[in-house]
Amino acid sequence: MSEDPDRPQAGSDADRYVVEARIGHGGMATVWRAQDTVLDRPVALKRLRPAMREDPEAMARFVRETRTVARLSHPGIVQVLDGGEDGQGPFLAMELIDGEDLKTRIRRDGPLAPSEAARIGAQVATTLDFAHRHGVVHRDIKSQNVLIDRDGNAKLADFGIAHLLAGSGESRLTRSGMMVGTSDYLAPEQAEGRPVDGRTDVYSLGIVLWECLTGRLPFPGDNFVNVAMRQVSDPLPDPRGLAPDVSPRLAACVMRAAAKRPEDRFPDAAAFADELAACAGEPATTAGPPPAPRRRPSDARRQMYMRRRAVALGVAALAVVLIVWGLVAALSSGSSAPDPARKLPVIASGYDPQGDGTENASEAHLATDGDPTTAWYTEQYGGSPTFGGTKHGVGLLLSGSAGSRPDRVVLRSPTPGARVQIRIPGALGRAPLVPTTTLTGATQSLALPAGAPSSLVVWIVRLVADHHATGVYWAGISEVSVWGVPKT
Repeated sequence: MSEDPDRPQAGSDADRYVVEARIGHGGMATVWRAQDTVLDRPVALKRLRPAMREDPEAMARFVRETRTVARLSHPGIVQVLDGGEDGQGPFLAMELIDGEDLKTRIRRDGPLAPSEAARIGAQVATTLDFAHRHGVVHRDIKSQNVLIDRDGNAKLADFGIAHLLAGSGESRLTRSGMMVGTSDYLAPEQAEGRPVDGRTDVYSLGIVLWECLTGRLPFPGDNFVNVAMRQVSDPLPDPRGLAPDVSPRLAACVMRAAAKRPEDRFPDAAAFADELAACAGEPATTAGPPPAPRRRPSDARRQMYMRRRAVALGVAALAVVLIVWGLVAALSSGSSAPDPARKLPVIASGYDPQGDGTENASEAHLATDGDPTTAWYTEQYGGSPTFGGTKHGVGLLLSGSAGSRPDRVVLRSPTPGARVQIRIPGALGRAPLVPTTTLTGATQSLALPAGAPSSLVVWIVRLVADHHATGVYWAGISEVSVWGVPKT
C-alpha cells in the first residue's frame, strides 16, 4: 500500500502528538485521530494538506480558525485544545468527538424523526446564538459540520471561513461580499455577494433541517453556480411533500428560517432555537401554532363589533377597486399589460475561454455587490489595449436562472474608454447580442434583443491604460445588473 501523502511525518507536531488514523479530509485540510503524549488523551489533529501550504489565503484561513474558535468556549462548539507550527506547517489539536457527522447519519439511516431533527436543530441554533453574540458568523453551516456525539448532542465544527462582525476587534479574512461556503446550504445573500449577518447562518441551518426531515437536499444541481442560483430564486418546497409526518408548525418553522429575504427569517438564532425547541416536544398531528388565549366576554363583543366594521369597510373598498378596474379595462380596450421588468438574480464569475478559463475570479462578486465603490477588474495586460494580441477578449459571466427573460443589462465602469459587447456564453463565433459599446464611466443601459438567454457575458474587447503602471492595460466593471421578466 502506498504511503498517504497527507500523513504527517515522524517527529512532527513538536513530538507531542502521535498520529493514529485519518478520520476526515476536505479540499484544504485533513483531520487525524492522534494521541496527546503529554496529557495522555486522544485528540483530533487538523493539518493543512501539503498542496495548500504554499497558499497564503489557505494559511491565513487556518490561523483564523484557531483564533476564532479559541475565543468561543461553548459546549456546542468543538474546542481547540492546542495549536502551533512545525516543519510541516500549522496544526490544530482539537477535542475528539466520539460520534459522527450529521451528513453521515442521514446517508446511512435516512430522514430523522421530526422531533429528533428539531431537537438537534435547537441545539445548533443555540450554539449559533452564542457565536453571533460574540461577533462571529459561521458562514459554512452544513450537515457535515454538525457532529453528533454518543449521547446524541450536537457540536458545531469548522469555523475556517467564519466572518467577524464589525466591532469584534479583528480584521476580516475575506473582503466584504466574497462568496464563500458550500452551495448546497448557501444563503441567497452569500450567493449574490451581499453582506452577511447572523440570519445567514439561520438560513443555512434551515436547509440542514430540511435535509434532516426529508433525507435529501432541496436544490440539487450539476455545479456550484447552478445550485447557488437555485438558492437565490427557487422557493423552498414544503418538507411535508416528502415527509408527511412533519407537523405544520415544524414545516413552517423550517421554511421561515430558509426564507429568501433575511428580513423574512427569524430575527436571530435565539428565536429560531426557541421555536425548534417547542416543535421538538410537539406531536406530529398538531394543526399548527398554539391557539391564541381565550378572551373575556367583553373582549369578544368588542372583537365582534370590530370584525363587522372591518367587513363593511372592506366591501366599500372592494367596490371602489372594481369601479377603477372597470375604467382601466375600458381605456385599455381589453389589452393586457406586459410583464413588468425586474432586476434578475445573477451570479458573476470571470470568463476567459481563450486563456485559463477564468479571469480574476476572486473579484467577480464585486461587480454585483451593490457597492459602486468596489469593482471587478480584468487581469493586467501588456503591449496594447487589445490584450497584446494574445486573445480576442475576456469577460464577466452573468449566470441567471433558467427560464428568466432578460431585456437589458445595466452597467457602470471605473475605466471609461474601455469597449464591451454583450454575448452568449460559449458562442463567441456568433454575432454579439449588443454590438461594441464604449463605456463612459456613467451608468449605461444596454437593450437586449427578444429571446436573449438567461446567462450572458459582458465581453471586453478593448482595454484602457492603467494609470498606475506604464505600458499596462486593463478594464473594470463596478456594477452590473440584468433586468427582465423572472421565470414563472
